Amino acid sequence: MMKHRFFSCSVTLLIAFVAFVIVYPVWQSTEYNVHNPNSGCTSNIKQVALATLMYSQDYGGKLPPAIFPGKTVGWANGLQPYIKSYALLQCPAVDYNQKYSLMAELNRLLIDPVIPRQTRIPQANQPGFTDYWMNRNLSGIGSEKIHNVNQVIMFGDGDGSAPQSTASYAINRLPATWLQSSDSPAKRHLGGANYAFADGHVKWLKPGQVYYQHPSKRKADYYTDNSGIYTFAIK
Repeated sequence: MMKHRFFSCSVTLLIAFVAFVIVYPVWQSTEYNVHNPNSGCTSNIKQVALATLMYSQDYGGKLPPAIFPGKTVGWANGLQPYIKSYALLQCPAVDYNQKYSLMAELNRLLIDPVIPRQTRIPQANQPGFTDYWMNRNLSGIGSEKIHNVNQVIMFGDGDGSAPQSTASYAINRLPATWLQSSDSPAKRHLGGANYAFADGHVKWLKPGQVYYQHPSKRKADYYTDNSGIYTFAIK
């Protein structure tokens, strides 16, 4: 009888230990992603920027057009041969509590660990294809036309629920409503957003630091932070 109880206790402890070994790393990863969504976003937009530079090298120095003429292909799915992931087009800070559900993650690991979190292939012509926008001023142009590549914005945090958030999501200035709203994409990460530049680097900026004109041509407008030198303008 004592041996049976000892055996049952040992099995219970073993099961508890195995469960802990499985759950703890998942929980740790989940906590990191939930409380540090900016880290995942920075990585995503950095990879999108590097994929764009690779595309440019393969196509004679030209950047991808926002939308390919005569096709439903935009820059976001045109870069798929280089990105190889639709998930990289989504900012982890958007609905991250749902995306990084502990139970969903456990279910994925225990049932089939090779299945990615997002298995649905989004439609390129439907809203929500990407949370990031491209600078429309860079659409299809040659990289030699871009002056001050470390100042010219190529991609940024956008509104993945907006009608224009298809594979061709592109803007040439921050909407005025984004500057006024406290929960806008331009303030998604602790009051600022992530931006990828034409040289491939990524920087967190407050919306007041982002301009639609070149800094040398800047006039008084609703971009009021004079410390900014980051712009949509290519020259």
